[in-house]
Amino acid sequence: MSNINRSFLIKQTLKKGLFVLLCLAAVTVWLSSVYWAGSTPEAAAAPAPLPQAAIQTGSYQGEPISLKVVQISVVDFFRTISELSGLNILIDPEVSGSLTLNVEQVPWDQLFEVVLESQGLAKRVEGNLVRITTRGKLTAEQQAEQALKQANMAAVDTITVSRRVNYATGGEIMPTLLPHLSPRGSMNTDARTNTLIITDIPEGVDRVSNLLEILDVPEKQVEIEARIVEASTTFARELGITLGFAGGVPGGASDLVGSADSFTSAQGAVFGRASVLTQRLFDTVTLDATLEAAESEGEAHILSKPRVTAQNNASASIIQGDQIPVPVQQNFTTTVQFQTAALQLDVTPRITNVETILLDIHVQNNVPDFARTVLGIPAIRTSEAQTQVMVPNGGTTVIGGIYVQTESDNEDRVPGLGKIPVIGNLFKRTAKLRDTREILFFITARIQQ
Repeated sequence: MSNINRSFLIKQTLKKGLFVLLCLAAVTVWLSSVYWAGSTPEAAAAPAPLPQAAIQTGSYQGEPISLKVVQISVVDFFRTISELSGLNILIDPEVSGSLTLNVEQVPWDQLFEVVLESQGLAKRVEGNLVRITTRGKLTAEQQAEQALKQANMAAVDTITVSRRVNYATGGEIMPTLLPHLSPRGSMNTDARTNTLIITDIPEGVDRVSNLLEILDVPEKQVEIEARIVEASTTFARELGITLGFAGGVPGGASDLVGSADSFTSAQGAVFGRASVLTQRLFDTVTLDATLEAAESEGEAHILSKPRVTAQNNASASIIQGDQIPVPVQQNFTTTVQFQTAALQLDVTPRITNVETILLDIHVQNNVPDFARTVLGIPAIRTSEAQTQVMVPNGGTTVIGGIYVQTESDNEDRVPGLGKIPVIGNLFKRTAKLRDTREILFFITARIQQ
């Protein structure tokens, strides 16, 4: 091969090698620029927006950012976060170290918390300034502050004040106030004047006094008006349909609120299931007029119409009946004990925040049965119902389903002839009458303003 050909081949080989090197260099520069994109605040300041639903941020609300950095200083990272978020960040001299990040579209506040956790750091917010320091230093400062606070508290002289309680009793309200005293505080009550005596540092006294002003307020009162009616089953059914108390009646305004437990008399004279319903539309004037008209026709009998006023969460009782004396022999001594045979209604109102009234209702109907006696003492027929029902202010709830059954023997005969043995049966007629009546409890509750 001639020298000219050899020289030509060498030049061609060098040109191809130089071209390959230039291509490799260009690729390297491009990859480097892509890799380092976002390592500066300017590159990260305008992250590509993502739909909010696509970002699983939990409770984090910061703007998503992207960062790709290698061995960046922790101080520089927090400086970058400060520029992105606008936070005023103070970094203690103890903060040091470096980190490597490669994150895409992460909320900056989430990234901030994660870096704090990974570097063993802690933050403390003071006004609009966020201070970053080590956990050990922050813990030591908090312990020193607590010790200083306790020392200052121990150095302050205690004072003793008295606070008069107006609407509650000192014994009732004192357990609520005791936990808010300082460790040096104490409290007792004077039952005669209903006064709290508080001994504590001024800060504890002020805290308890402010709380006492909030708690010692008058409770609202509820007027409870009851109508206890004994009615025929026919009238009770017609009354329910007329006033809308019948469950399932088309166009009725009643709501089935609850039902009491079923009960049965031991003698079988009281039976049925008590249903509890509330009515919102009719007024008590209409109800009274209906009951009075039924009473004049013999279809109903108003047993009682009591009215009481009770404080919120306080029980009110209505009792109407007899006390039956029962002799009791013990140790050759006879004493008399009285058993109550009465109609008793216990109601506890509780006013809700929306001005409705929650009623705890307990009904007892104990009736002496003189047809069944033991040593001349009548047995007591007992029926009972207990329920809880919600009514609007001024609404009426009804408890029904308590049936009282009475039986009687009637005899019609011709005077004189009806008494003749054997033949007298032709001149007389006997019949056994059975009457079933229902006891209805109409309970109306009104909040007294």
